Amino acid sequence: MIPTLMRAEPVAAARQSNGRTLPQILRDNAKDFATRPAIKSKRAGIWQAKTWADTFTLVLRAARGLAALGLRRDEVLALVSENIEEQLVLELAALAIGARTVSVYPDATADELGYVLTHARAAMVLGEDQEQVDKTLACLSDAPAVRKVIYVDGRGLWTYGDERLVSFGQMLRAGDGFAEDAWVLDELARGRQDDVAVYCYTSGTTGRPKAAMLSHAFILDNAYRLMGALEIQDGDNYLSYISPAWAAEQFFGVALPLLAPMVVHFAEKPETIQKDLREIGPEFLMFTPRQWEMQASGVEARMMDARPWQRRLYQWGLEQGRARARGRGGLLSRAVLWPLADQLVLKGIRDVLGLTRARAVLSGGAGLSAELFERYHAFGVPLGNLYGSSELGLISTHRPGRSNPQTMGALMPSDPSITDPMEAFVADDGELRLKVLAFSGYLDDDASTGKMGRADEGYRTGDAVRVDEAGELIFLDRIKDLRRLSNGQAYPPQFIENHLRASPLIRDAIVIGDENHDSVVALVNIDAEICGRFAEMHGLAFGTFPELSQLPAVREEIARAIGRVNALVDPSARIVAFANLPKELDADDSELTRSRKLRREQIHARYQAMIDALYRGEAVLRTDIEVKYQDGTTSVLSTAVALNRVGEPA
Repeated sequence: MIPTLMRAEPVAAARQSNGRTLPQILRDNAKDFATRPAIKSKRAGIWQAKTWADTFTLVLRAARGLAALGLRRDEVLALVSENIEEQLVLELAALAIGARTVSVYPDATADELGYVLTHARAAMVLGEDQEQVDKTLACLSDAPAVRKVIYVDGRGLWTYGDERLVSFGQMLRAGDGFAEDAWVLDELARGRQDDVAVYCYTSGTTGRPKAAMLSHAFILDNAYRLMGALEIQDGDNYLSYISPAWAAEQFFGVALPLLAPMVVHFAEKPETIQKDLREIGPEFLMFTPRQWEMQASGVEARMMDARPWQRRLYQWGLEQGRARARGRGGLLSRAVLWPLADQLVLKGIRDVLGLTRARAVLSGGAGLSAELFERYHAFGVPLGNLYGSSELGLISTHRPGRSNPQTMGALMPSDPSITDPMEAFVADDGELRLKVLAFSGYLDDDASTGKMGRADEGYRTGDAVRVDEAGELIFLDRIKDLRRLSNGQAYPPQFIENHLRASPLIRDAIVIGDENHDSVVALVNIDAEICGRFAEMHGLAFGTFPELSQLPAVREEIARAIGRVNALVDPSARIVAFANLPKELDADDSELTRSRKLRREQIHARYQAMIDALYRGEAVLRTDIEVKYQDGTTSVLSTAVALNRVGEPA
């Protein structure tokens, strides 16, 4: 019997689901909190609110509309949209009549969308606007089960004659004469917690994504985990920004606002997200590491444009913030310097970031470097890590007031009305194993489901971890991604990559080295905005991204950043050479997943000639790279790429 190292304790104070489904909780909220705001959407520059009673009334009407169009119990509604309230309403409406939903990333290609529609056997699709409708119609020949395509924004669709097209308003009106609310309420009452509610497709880093089937119980248990671990309060504000195609947003943006309850906000459009975030000032927020990195880079970019005295003041304020976060300072610091730095510098930064009221803000989906955590804590932002997966849900996070950036926090509590507390242990091979309420399996893929293991034995996470003295998880890497060089030196690529991305000039990095080589090299994707500002500050001319990436001064700065990270690892595992990629990594080129994770195998294959040249010690490589656009067209980028030895001048 393998001893249990960790066991999460229940939190009795949090609201429990008590056997209810998502729509059933909405029904009860409409009674208990009828006049309180549930949804706020920004339209034409104005925040418009819907109460819980308003929201439930609209969901009932939408449920009648979907039924009038022919959606039936256990059929699938696909949602292809940015984060808008209509998407949330239609998801809850479909669930209310026993249907299932699947969300697709709005920047998915027609091929990716077609795969999901076909594999999930979608019966209907919500396409937000003309772009999404065009993609949907283009792939319907391969998805014959789709009977209706509903759209929200009809601009550009006036001349479309496809009889399958129905506007959101037409759908609502179709339901007005189809059935009464009593019929929907009866269907809603038939729902059970173990019913499958949502399909969430995995990232597909090594091939076609799999559809993880998530039950109401699983989704609600994960909402409870957040409430119990982070002290989410009734009426807190949340900005829905990460795509509902990611399982995390089903927990954060759908279930948690229902269970807490909270007010979920929808920005006017992706381009206004930062302005809208400042107006909301949410207490609770979840971003991916890339989004936090871009937020921090935005602050650095502003300071590059500032006057010298302002930059010096910023650096002083940051130093005081770091000392405050570490609790290192005497009476003078606590009484005078820290409050002064907060008023002069740090409070303004939090305001720019929209985090003036933040109590619980999280980074999840991949690793974020300790350097960036330290920077946010210096700003006064209580950023914490979140660790989990689509299949096993949210596993661990930092508690309020406790944030060790080297760890992924402690195990999260489970809803006692649904399941027993989570238990975990580390197997002999270093893999984290979990006894927890899990997903309902992969759609049409029993073999892959079986590889996850069983609850009584501990589900396999596929992650190599350690446990520190406080019982918190330290994530090392995916077991399959751990690397060993020909000289026997082992190293974790993600650890190095996370620290490299802490540099404002680096947007992404891919570390390469295996048993066929005795050293480590790297491919770097520079941050175009920050590097562009850097070049302008130094009077360096460039016209295109390839030219910017190859500027000697830029390459020297990247080399310095690599040198700082090299100091953190064993000498024989340090990066010896690197190349700045002449194009940005792009999901359309299959270099990233839609959730912006690296597709390592595809990147290695695509840039194999560059990798080989780095290992040969060459100085320059002339390369041709095929670039694919979202509409399927391609072009070829022909350019020279400098191959840099770390420690040598560029």
